[in-house]
Amino acid sequence: MEDWKNPLTPIWWIAGTLFLFSLLLFFIIVLTKKYVKRIKREEQQKVNLKIKHNEELLQNSIDIQEKERTRIAADVHDELIGQLRRIQLMNTDETLKIPLKNSIETARRISHDLTPPLLNESSLSQLFYGVLTPMKNTFKIDFYASEKHDVNIPEKVKINIYRILQEVITNIEKHAEASQIFIRLKVAKQFIFLSVKDDGLGFVENKNKGLGMKNISLRTKQLNAESRFTKNYPKGTKFIFFYKKNG
Repeated sequence: MEDWKNPLTPIWWIAGTLFLFSLLLFFIIVLTKKYVKRIKREEQQKVNLKIKHNEELLQNSIDIQEKERTRIAADVHDELIGQLRRIQLMNTDETLKIPLKNSIETARRISHDLTPPLLNESSLSQLFYGVLTPMKNTFKIDFYASEKHDVNIPEKVKINIYRILQEVITNIEKHAEASQIFIRLKVAKQFIFLSVKDDGLGFVENKNKGLGMKNISLRTKQLNAESRFTKNYPKGTKFIFFYKKNG
């Protein structure tokens, strides 16, 4: 009973209570931090899974495109061109010789556009010439390539850059009303750089991008590269593409 009369006793009780309260608060804080970390970790896992899923969809979308192009190219080359050649051999009408020859050449060009022949054996500039040569009847083409390090470029990189150029040229042909196209390709040890400029109507920002623009964005993302359209001076549009090589 004498302890209750001790003036220090309430202080010890208060100190003990505060200590227990502090200890409880400490455990609550620790548990709260662990809970928050777990929630953040789970959210990050969800984000990572979503990114992985989107990347798989991206890859599948491009793979499906290429398989379909290859199938159609084979049909055009084996079936359509074959039939046209048989008709050409059987034809005795002189007035049909030139149209038949032109039709075969057109079918061959379409087949090559869909799937470039000798992809692994061809350099990027050689692939580009296949896209640009038919355009020389419509545009004045100024093409320069520097390919000191165009060796062992993966097929996936080649085909995607080739498709990107196709889409850019098609976009110019359809919308730019241009007369000249300037293409610069540089294949360096650490990077691949491509620029395409025209003297057409100029860059127009369009939030509702067409299929061609979406394909450019899709293939750029697959390569983990960078690309953009900007205004060209004094007039026209400029397209820039930059790919950093691995290693």
